[in-house]
Formats: sequence, C-alpha cells, structure tokens
Amino acid sequence: MTSKYEKELGMDKSITRRDFFIGSSLILGSAAIGSGRDVYGQPNSRGDYSFNVDSDWYGPGGIGDYKQSHGNTPELIKTAHEIRAGRFNTEAEYAVDSGEEYDLVVVGGGFSGLSAAYHFNRLNPSGRILILDNHPIFGGEAKRNDFNVNGYHISGPQGSNDFGIPTINGGPDDYFSALNMPREFKYIEPGGSAAGMRIPLDNYDWMTWQERRFDVGHFFQDEANPWVKDVWNKGLNSTPWNKETRDAFTYVRSFDRRETDTPETERWLDSITLKSYYEDELGLPPEVTSYYDPIMASIIGLGCDATSAYWGKYFEMPGFYKTSEYDETLLQSFPGGNAGIARHFVKKLNPEAISGTSFEEILFGKIAFNKLDEESKPVRIRLNSTVVSVKHEGQGKKHERVKIVYSKDGQLSQLNAKTVVMASGGWVNRHILKDLPQNYHRAYSYFGHSPVLVANVALTNWRFLQRLGVSSAIWSKGFGFSCNIRRPMIVGDQSQPLHPDKPIVMTFYAPIYKPGLTRKEQGAMGRAEILGTTFADYERQIREQMVMMFSDAGFDPVKDIAGIILNRWGHAYVNPGLGFRFGANGETAPPDIIRKPYGRIAIGHSELRGHQYWSGAAGEGRRAVESLIDQYF
Repeated sequence: MTSKYEKELGMDKSITRRDFFIGSSLILGSAAIGSGRDVYGQPNSRGDYSFNVDSDWYGPGGIGDYKQSHGNTPELIKTAHEIRAGRFNTEAEYAVDSGEEYDLVVVGGGFSGLSAAYHFNRLNPSGRILILDNHPIFGGEAKRNDFNVNGYHISGPQGSNDFGIPTINGGPDDYFSALNMPREFKYIEPGGSAAGMRIPLDNYDWMTWQERRFDVGHFFQDEANPWVKDVWNKGLNSTPWNKETRDAFTYVRSFDRRETDTPETERWLDSITLKSYYEDELGLPPEVTSYYDPIMASIIGLGCDATSAYWGKYFEMPGFYKTSEYDETLLQSFPGGNAGIARHFVKKLNPEAISGTSFEEILFGKIAFNKLDEESKPVRIRLNSTVVSVKHEGQGKKHERVKIVYSKDGQLSQLNAKTVVMASGGWVNRHILKDLPQNYHRAYSYFGHSPVLVANVALTNWRFLQRLGVSSAIWSKGFGFSCNIRRPMIVGDQSQPLHPDKPIVMTFYAPIYKPGLTRKEQGAMGRAEILGTTFADYERQIREQMVMMFSDAGFDPVKDIAGIILNRWGHAYVNPGLGFRFGANGETAPPDIIRKPYGRIAIGHSELRGHQYWSGAAGEGRRAVESLIDQYF
C-alpha cells in the first residue's frame, strides 16, 4: 500500500513506471565489489553474486530508439561480471565458428570504436570492418533519454553531453568537416515570464568556468534563507561561509600560476594530489577543497584527494587560472547530448542506418537496426554482442589472425580478423585479451574507474525555477550535488520549447565518491551502491531533494514531474592518480605502454587521455588504426 507521504511525493504516478526493461532477474554481488584479480590484474574465477539487478532496478527508459538502453543494462551487467568471474575461460573454446573473416574488428561502439572504423574505411575503402558492441544501441555513453510530455518531444543526455567547435584545421580529432556537421548553432531564447533568464547551453560550463554568465543558485539547506544567487558576482557575502572561507574562495579564484609553469612543474603537479595543492601549497581551508570535490568528481570520477593536481590545472580549475579570464567560448550541446555526434558517425559509415539526410533528420531520424549488420555493407555494426575473448592465432611474429569470441542472445560465436582495435574500456580489456603481455596488465593496474548516476527528470513546467530566478543549482547535502535545465538547440521542427509553462528536462549528475579511501576502494564502493539501489529508492531521493529545494517556490512533485529516467554507468570515469600522466619514479606513464600495439591488436579508448571526452576518444581510435595500417595494410 502506498503511504500518504509517497503519494505526496508522486511515487504512485504510473508514468514513472512506463517502458520498463522486461527481462529475467540478474543476481550480482561481490564480484562487482572485490578485486577479482590475481597478480598483474589478471582475472580469477570467483563468481559469487547477490545483487538483484532486474526491471525494478533498471526503471523506465522513455520513448524512441533509446528506451531500450539507458546506462548499463541488466543483461550487460550480468555478462560483464560473468567475464570477470572467469565463466567464459573454458566455454569460449566451444564457441560456434561463424566462418566470418574481417580485415578489422573493432570491439566497442562508442566514439573510439566509431572513429576507428571510420578512419580505417577512409584509408582502406575495400576493407571489411565489423564493430561489436555490447549495448542495444551504439554510442557508448553518448546516448539520450527521450520523453513525450503533453505533446512535446524533449530530450536529455545519458552521459556524454557537450562539445567545443574545433577549427577547420583542428587536427586528427576534428571530424566535423568529414561528418558534414555544422559549426554554427542557434539556441531558443527563454520566453514568457522567463525572458532574459541566463540559461546554460550544456550541463557543465556553469559549474565554475562560466558561472558568472548564468543564473546559478547555491542552496544552503540549513539556512533560514537557503538560496543565494550569483555567488561569485555579488552573492559571496550572503553565503553562510565564514570570513576565512570567503576570503579563501576570493584568493583561489584570482590566483594565476601560468607564468611560472614549466614541464618540470607539470611533473611535480602530477606527483601530488589536488587536495595537497589546495591545502598545503596554497594554504586553503578544507571547505574550499570540499566544494571542488564534486565538480572534479563530475569530470574524472573522484574528488581532490584522489586526483593529481595536474588534472586540476588541465581542467583550468580555480587555483591555476584567474576565473575572470576564462575563455568566453561556450560549450555546445545537442538536445540529447553527444548522441548527435555518434549518429553522424553512423550515418557516414552506413547512410541507410538512419533515415533522412538533413541535420534535423540525422539527429532525430529513426534508426534502421536491420540495416546495421548487413553482409553487403563495408562497415557492419553488431549490437548486443559482448566480446568475451580476443586472442592471436599462431605464435610471436607469425601471428596470422586474431580469433574473437562473443556472446549474443545466449550463444557464443567466434570469427576471425586480420587486425583488431580494442575500443572497449580498460576494465574489460584486461579480462578478455587472453594474450595481453604482462607489462600491459601492470599498466592497467594503475587505471582506477568510478561510476556516475545521471538522472533526467521530465518536467511539465519549470515555473518554480523562474520564480527563484535560477536555471542551475549547486548544493552540498542530499542526492547529487547539481542540476540544471539547458537552452535547447534550434533543430527545425524538432526544436524543444523554452517557456516556464511548458515541458523541459532537468538533468542531475551524481558522481559517487568516498573521500579518504583509495581510488579503487572508492570505485568499488560506488559500483556497489548503484548496483544495490532500486529505481524506486533513487526516485524517492530525487523527489525528496527537489521538494526540499523547490517547494517554497511552488514546486509540486505530483503535478510537475512527468517522468524520471536513470542512467547508471559503472565505469563512467577513469581516475588518473599520481603519476598517471608522466609516470612515477622514472617509469613510463601507463597510457604510453598501452598505446603500443602488440601483434595484430591495438588498444584505443578515451581512458588513455586521462579523462573521457568525445574528441579524445575519437583521436585514440584513429591512432590505434594508424598503428595497425602501417604494419599490415
């Protein structure tokens, strides 16, 4: 029976229960938490599972082609942990041989994999290419959530959400020209009583880098007047922070060390934590570090205590550059985030895969799933296909091919490839690359990974935000730490409204980090949390957080929330610890080891850049292909 309190939160609304993923209950457990590896990170055979990961855990998926895949699916999680437990070590030998042969097999259909396939096809048009991806739809974390609310089609990103516009001669990461993507975009202006409100274009820029340009509200939960707007322009003295903390924020935001930077300085920054840099080098109080913890965690998964200071500099955090001198260039964002870029890749690889030819049609045209894996196509994309084993056939320099075994619809199949690009995550590669050299295993042991929960809340209206005069919010207690609405990009007839009386998507980014623990302990505990929490539990937390923050402005969770979609990514971020960028104790940096191909296999994924971003991922996929072409084509 639904309690009165739950009814007041809107927990009994049927729309939040639509489009559940229907599948068997999947039992997962300590294999998701424990190390599951022996020396050098090689997999062991543990298989003890206890988490129920089923439809009640997964939750609704919205509408359209992406409703079947939001975050890590239950089936994907099940198979991934079976790989980790060693289930396929023996079973792979009995896989059904499909007889297929390809010039290039790409494992992973995110930006690294799509870029690798595209670049190989461009350099070798007659070559046969197969992309194997374990999700029901391509794009990796570059997918979207779609809702239909009161006749309006509104979208939000599942993960990857923004991009900068490269120059015409932007180098190997620049695919805009090749993919026929536009370089100029226009956005809807807020209407009605919200006219003149400053609303960001993406889900990140407003957090610190461009906050002065937007209507950002800080919510201090325990204060009589909890909302402070425009903190860094004129609201700092209205915060409950003491004078020491306020002065520290003023100091760190005006500090600039660019004139003293040298290569030696960057190596030094890579050897200390960002927390140490803030508190020991700059003498800041811990309150400042705590404030920047979730912002760093939203970029690379963990806070300042588990991240080297180099990455604080790399991402232009306060303490390295004067915030008043930040680049005025704004990050751009498609309605569904970087799913728009992934769709342009697929359209280029296979014009029949997405209906239409215009920019609007490529973004929103229906995906022809039956066209993705046709034998006649030079580039084939095979979805719901989880690779469980990749191994050379032959010995040493006499390798003649690579055998790939994958699981699809409960069936193990094998095929052969002349070359392979591993565009899948490092946490997967070290388990499925059966002849991966020991020094690669050792290098991968330096890669930590953290989860994130991205929640998209479909609102029937956003009048409560207009009354508060805020489009984005930051807080320190409760679920997540930030949320915002975005100015929708103008995309023909598919343009979304921007009026406080009409629907919109509010996005919550909720990185899960545990300060004080090691990187890997934090990642393991975070994954245990997202695996062990049901959709209903998270839904309740989101509704309670919104009631706490917005009810005084007229927010009604029953009337104002039209739907909630959760996107849980267990390994969303790579955690670049000390020495990740330049190496520690005179050793080669771990990414530089992994970048070197071995035999006919090359590894190319975004983690090698120290953070996940679409252009870096595309660049790593391209590099991996070029290293193989030089030797074998």
